[in-house]
Amino acid sequence: MIYFPLTSLDVSYNFAAEYYLMTQKHLQEPAFMVWATTPTIMLGKYQELENEVNTQFTSEHHIALVRRLSGGGTIYTDTGGCQFTLITPDNSGQIDFDDGLSLLSDALTTIGIHTKTDSRNDLIVDGLKVSGSAQYMTPGYRLHHGSLLFDANLDWLAKSLHADPIKLQAKRIQSVRQRTVNLKSQQPTWSTETFKTNLINQLVNSTHAKVQNFSVQESKIIQQLADNLFVNSAESQPKTQPYDHQQKVYVKGAGLIQVGYNLDNHDQIAAVQLNGDFFSNLEPQQFEKALVGTPHQKSAVTTVLQQQLQQAPIVGMTAESLAELLF
Repeated sequence: MIYFPLTSLDVSYNFAAEYYLMTQKHLQEPAFMVWATTPTIMLGKYQELENEVNTQFTSEHHIALVRRLSGGGTIYTDTGGCQFTLITPDNSGQIDFDDGLSLLSDALTTIGIHTKTDSRNDLIVDGLKVSGSAQYMTPGYRLHHGSLLFDANLDWLAKSLHADPIKLQAKRIQSVRQRTVNLKSQQPTWSTETFKTNLINQLVNSTHAKVQNFSVQESKIIQQLADNLFVNSAESQPKTQPYDHQQKVYVKGAGLIQVGYNLDNHDQIAAVQLNGDFFSNLEPQQFEKALVGTPHQKSAVTTVLQQQLQQAPIVGMTAESLAELLF
């Protein structure tokens, strides 16, 4: 295991550091980082900015907006919490949260903070969320990253995020704020810096990690990646068009999934868009291109979706279930 210290509070730079390790460092063993950001909203890969974020509030309060390369939901982060990144050499191409969540949960327990995992990708305390995780793959590697709320501004968190009514109803809550809590409740005398230091020390000790700093040249490469891939990335997803047909559903174990589509005069799919907070390595453009021109028949659509999901599964979702959203 290697530990890469990361002191930057710039979310674009920090995401670029992850990407650099995934694509250019050629790691031969697992590596991790613990880092933080200025007040920031992180969108999932398949989400729409307008649906997820109160952009008036984020603009007025100078809250950064960025889009992750991973799926999952939108989160708020600030210097009252931290992010955890675990990169593992892996050729399976499969999303699997167990290793990352176990490593983090065990470290938290050792420093006196007790959490549990829920059925999907979160760490919880007394049923309230303290950490959410997401993953993405590059050839030969899997990245697991997640947030930890220690003394975060939960008021800003609640005011920054739009919660979909379907998702709130499924979770039997009335607001995002109602579902979150800070870990400081378990260690009230700690500062956030004390929490981060204790967590890093425990992770380094438990994994016998070697400490390795980024070189000056590597930092320049990371900054270039930040500028090219993550600055202004929140607006990179095409806005949902006014589709003639649109369906949205919350699937336990998969998340919120929305499909909009149009049909042409020959009853073929003319345009389609997939959004949501699900986990996958699916590329939206590839998904949409594969479906355009497909006859609007359940068997034909299901066949195309089976081919797409065989290459890039959506966690918790079958091709048959996804096809139902197009009828």
